[in-house]
Amino acid sequence: MLYQKFIKQTHTKKQKTYRLFALIMFTGLLFYQHFAYGQQYVIVDSENGDRLTGTWRSGTDTHFEIEYQGQVLRLPLTGHTLSFTSDLANVPDRTAAKYYRNGIMLLELKKPEGAMNRFEAAIEEFPRYPAAHYQLGLLHKANGDNANALERFRSVAILDAANFDLVPHLQELGNAALADEAYAEAVDSYQLILRYYPEHESIPELSYITGFLLVEELEDYDTGLPLLESAIQQNPDTSFHEKAYFLIGKLRAQTDRLEDALHTLQGFVMRYPESEWAYEAGLTRAKVNLKLGRTAAAGNEASRIYEMTVDEAIKERAKQILDQTRWKVYTVADGLPDNHIQAIASDGTRLWVGTPNGVMLFETTFNNWIQRSDVPQQINSSTAKVPDVQAIAVNSEEVWVGTRSQGAIHYNKLTGEIQMYPPSAPIDFPAWVKDIKMDDSETWFATDEGVVRKTVDALFVYNTQQSFIPEDDIETLLLMPTTVWGASAKGDIVVTFDRKTEEWGSHRFTEIQEGTTIVDFDTAEDQILFTWYNATEKENGYFRADLDGLNGKSTTLHTGVEDEKNLKNIYIRGILDNSPIVPAVNETPPVETPDSLTPEASPETEALELEEEVPPPPPPTPLVLWIATNETFYTHHTRSSDDWEYTTTPQIVSGKLTIHAFSVVNNRAWIATNNGLAVMNLQ
Repeated sequence: MLYQKFIKQTHTKKQKTYRLFALIMFTGLLFYQHFAYGQQYVIVDSENGDRLTGTWRSGTDTHFEIEYQGQVLRLPLTGHTLSFTSDLANVPDRTAAKYYRNGIMLLELKKPEGAMNRFEAAIEEFPRYPAAHYQLGLLHKANGDNANALERFRSVAILDAANFDLVPHLQELGNAALADEAYAEAVDSYQLILRYYPEHESIPELSYITGFLLVEELEDYDTGLPLLESAIQQNPDTSFHEKAYFLIGKLRAQTDRLEDALHTLQGFVMRYPESEWAYEAGLTRAKVNLKLGRTAAAGNEASRIYEMTVDEAIKERAKQILDQTRWKVYTVADGLPDNHIQAIASDGTRLWVGTPNGVMLFETTFNNWIQRSDVPQQINSSTAKVPDVQAIAVNSEEVWVGTRSQGAIHYNKLTGEIQMYPPSAPIDFPAWVKDIKMDDSETWFATDEGVVRKTVDALFVYNTQQSFIPEDDIETLLLMPTTVWGASAKGDIVVTFDRKTEEWGSHRFTEIQEGTTIVDFDTAEDQILFTWYNATEKENGYFRADLDGLNGKSTTLHTGVEDEKNLKNIYIRGILDNSPIVPAVNETPPVETPDSLTPEASPETEALELEEEVPPPPPPTPLVLWIATNETFYTHHTRSSDDWEYTTTPQIVSGKLTIHAFSVVNNRAWIATNNGLAVMNLQ
């Protein structure tokens, strides 16, 4: 249990005791209040019903003095009842005071229920009656009603904290709540002490304890962090300083005060090099450096921790940070039109990038990043407004750009000409182009209003109104020599087009569940690949099969995914696996023995040889698969079901990373995200 020192103070059984808060009758207590809290107002009620309100001057065992209307009056204690306040607005009227006195008398007669009724009547008559609130707080506390006790003590603190020593009661209520793991209630009690009794001797430790509860249990960083920052400045010589120092650095990192976090955590490690949080502080510094783009510093910190620790969990976290240093993220600071990347396409060593603010081209040879702006400027200025680029397709002769609302744009590399395919007559091209695929003879466009096919001489628009395509809104396409595959936005239909007969059809992969939506197509060698998600089952994965869709196998990657973006954003690429086959450690070739030699032929064996066994189908061609999700980047060698490697996707300074496109080219993985373009060398 956290904070054992404080929990031990919690009483183990509640005693039914009723303290009498009789109006102050002893000179010693009067002196305590006078000197402890400074000048106080005193209300003097006489037995005959008269009342005086003045300023307290002094007192003895038999008399007291008050200043009243400019005169000093000396009166006997006998026959007078005194009460104190620091605010004249809290002076009750006579009716409320009568209820209060009756309540005190009933307490003396050991009738707490009746006393509670009188105190409540006093408050109903005069709500700003701190003494009545205090007595009710004591009664509720004695009855074990800590919630109501806290509310009454809160009223006392707000009205007149100076005249009531609430600290013991609030500490007791807070400790009881802490023992019950009611952290919000404990913090509520402790914060009243911190606010209204800032000079109390318990403040140094209590400020730390309250800060820890706010940060660790309630995750209220806005309140907890400033409290801990104040605690280590005002009270640095406590046993809580080490932990608070570390938490401040960690919280500054979490709240994106990155430079402050680095400075704080460095100071922490220097002061407490043997701390139990030293490795955690180093890992946090490494993560902060990643967010700041300082990959070398992040790698050095993570490597140091990896080599020093023997804790496998810490080693794994350090390795994940080292994996992160493999990523480079390009943003608008590097020439991108927008950090929201929606499409990418490789063009040899060049990379085309599509954003909501137009298209851009970069040279990436030898890990360089050189902006080529002439052609992109032509394309971006060819439309009435800068195109919102959704798809790009490139070959050695042409570039196609698909937009959200302006149709398609064609750039001829050989002539430098640009041709528009707008959503208007006479072409009547769909406005929203979601995907583009092309080969040597044709270019295909997936749109929200059907599929467009462009040959050398003609343009065909296929939709449900004028053709037999089973769905209009198509998300992505896969172009193969004899077939075109298309995934609908709804996910329940996979459209197919026979390029020989020019007939449309639909297909359902029986190997995956109903309600599964295809996200992304690819082909590798003799296999078709696609990623999928199932919103009902909250799972996603990938599928691979022969090029005709047969002999398919579906693999689930994630289950129980609640975040819709993490569920849907999953992309795949694959190539032939040319890596050498490593034999098993204990694998040895079989040894021939006499028993294993072929026996001499006999009529029986000759008959058996006539019944030829059907050979099993050959295993699929081994592939290397790369799968990108919002949180993890996977590498899988299909030769072995256990051969998986993964790294986390790139860290970003703020927000949540979402992947929109994925490409593997020239031994590099390019990931288009909502916070920039990430690249990692795959070697």
